[in-house]
Amino acid sequence: GGKAGEEGDMSEGSVRDRTREFMLTVQAVRDRQGPTSNGAPRNVKKVDPVQTRKRFSEKAAQIGKDIHKTADKLAKLTKLAKSKSLFDDPAAEIAELSYVITQDVQRLNQDLEDLGAIHRLENPPNSQSNEHATSVQKSLQSHLKQTAESFAGVLQTRSENLQHQQSRRSEYSSSNAFSGASQPSFV
Repeated sequence: GGKAGEEGDMSEGSVRDRTREFMLTVQAVRDRQGPTSNGAPRNVKKVDPVQTRKRFSEKAAQIGKDIHKTADKLAKLTKLAKSKSLFDDPAAEIAELSYVITQDVQRLNQDLEDLGAIHRLENPPNSQSNEHATSVQKSLQSHLKQTAESFAGVLQTRSENLQHQQSRRSEYSSSNAFSGASQPSFV
């Protein structure tokens, strides 16, 4: 049963809305084509390199901040997941944070794809700004990958702790049942 649902979730998760990237590509092609086929000039918007770098930098800075915020949420989740309390388990808070972090990681992946589209469309090849943009993008991807891997590790820790708690509960329950049965009755 559980495997079929997981596979369905994965296939739905692999679908991405790439409308923004498509629109950026269409605009870039139109800007490069020049006049229309009937000879009328196109509304060609000159690409200002300063504006282009600014747009890329602002997007990259926002992604960096968002990765940091997600890492902060992950630190809180880590603390909660390591909780070994048998009776005061923060399951609801852990589930909520896990959901939020999953959504953040998916959105950040999409944002990085958008950043890549901006980079490909607006940076001239073999330029210093292109090298810098590539470096910034790879750095952000690396930070997000580390965050996602840490998230997976925290979820694994949580799973192990839940198994350990279940075993302790079973041990406690069975030892109570046996100790009550072995006690002499004074009735």
